Amino acid sequence: MAITQIETDYLIVGAGAMSMAFADVIFHEQPHAKMVIVDRRHRPGGHWTDAYPYVALHQPAAFYGVNSMRLGQGGIDLASGPEIVSYYHLLMKRFTDSGRVQFLGMSEHHGEGRVVSTVDSGQVIDIKARRRIVDGGFMNVEVPAVCPPKFEVEPGVTLVPPNALPRVANAWQRYVVAGGGKTAIDAIVFLLDAGVSPERIQWIVPNDAWLWLRDKVQPGIALAEFMRHLDSLIQAKSVDDIFLTLERSGSVCRLDPERLPAKWRCATVSNEEVVALRRIRNIVRMGRIRRITPQQIELDEGSIPSDAGTLHVDCTANGLARKPPQDLFAPGKITLQSIFMCQQVFSAAIIARMELLNLDDAARNAMCEVVPHPEYKHDHPTCMMASFRNLLSANKHMPWWLRRSRLNLLHHESLYRYVMGAASLYRRMPQAAAAVERILAGAANEAA
Repeated sequence: MAITQIETDYLIVGAGAMSMAFADVIFHEQPHAKMVIVDRRHRPGGHWTDAYPYVALHQPAAFYGVNSMRLGQGGIDLASGPEIVSYYHLLMKRFTDSGRVQFLGMSEHHGEGRVVSTVDSGQVIDIKARRRIVDGGFMNVEVPAVCPPKFEVEPGVTLVPPNALPRVANAWQRYVVAGGGKTAIDAIVFLLDAGVSPERIQWIVPNDAWLWLRDKVQPGIALAEFMRHLDSLIQAKSVDDIFLTLERSGSVCRLDPERLPAKWRCATVSNEEVVALRRIRNIVRMGRIRRITPQQIELDEGSIPSDAGTLHVDCTANGLARKPPQDLFAPGKITLQSIFMCQQVFSAAIIARMELLNLDDAARNAMCEVVPHPEYKHDHPTCMMASFRNLLSANKHMPWWLRRSRLNLLHHESLYRYVMGAASLYRRMPQAAAAVERILAGAANEAA
């Protein structure tokens, strides 16, 4: 066994979007800091390197990537998966060309700074991190290509991840898309765009979800959108009231106007995608899949027929699964987590900036609380309120840094609107806090 020893300032575990956003802040604001970035993949980009080839960014490119480098055309541009992978490749090259950053691909961190090659277990590197080990993989984004199905699949069934759809070589009699999230939406839109008749598509939706309409979350108007969320929260008597108010304002939508969705995961769609999805009439709402046999699909609440002429598309990976939060800062360690609802890269950049403040870890942890990725509609009020609290708290310590951060959705507002929006948010926070207590108390009474 060959053991090499390295010293560095930061050992960053994972080269995904959050890790790169963190590293970028350290790289530019600590010009002498050294970093080692470790990832089991051969290149940076995290889940983007495993995603289906027709994937595109859900939010405008203006808000994604790292602070120092524009992604795509910027603005409202929706960068493609290959563009994003190329973006992170170029960013890593900028890092490594400086001589201050070393990238160890095809390697895994086994704890305590020990890194082992995934292709030669005899190659071991012991890394001493003088400042921190940064866990960039805690949120553990799952994509179907690398996540096996969570249900039984009998021999004779053709089940593929969404990555396989561009390589379909024959016309199937029926396409069954399993999953109610953004991956399933993308797969269905891909099939429709490829010319598949909507009558030949069956969609298994375990739970309906509220969808965020993309045209409301754009550079220069995002502030108005978040104020709509805040106002809907203040006015609401229940969680459903929040979403129904947002629906009337055109901020969110549901595919079936006769159903009140249970889920809210910040899935962002365009109006054109909503129109396309509503062409699918054969939607199965019988819970999750338990088993697929050559004759049928067994679900929580019954079974539906299947046959050899059916291509089953597994889109059931959980993406960003909700996990119990950990302290952001601990002795010798940082655990990257979201501190703004559904804004992971911005969160990671702020955590890096917090690391550079002249504060102890207790003060850093008190500055911003972890905001777990929302799963259900009742997560919305608490996640939104925590995000607003974090924004106001961080603004006390880094006001101009926040204003200049391109990952900040509010960066693209005029300075006047930015300042006035912050003042309005501060004034309305007590009302919003009281509303959250009222809504949650009402929900608890209903449950009892």
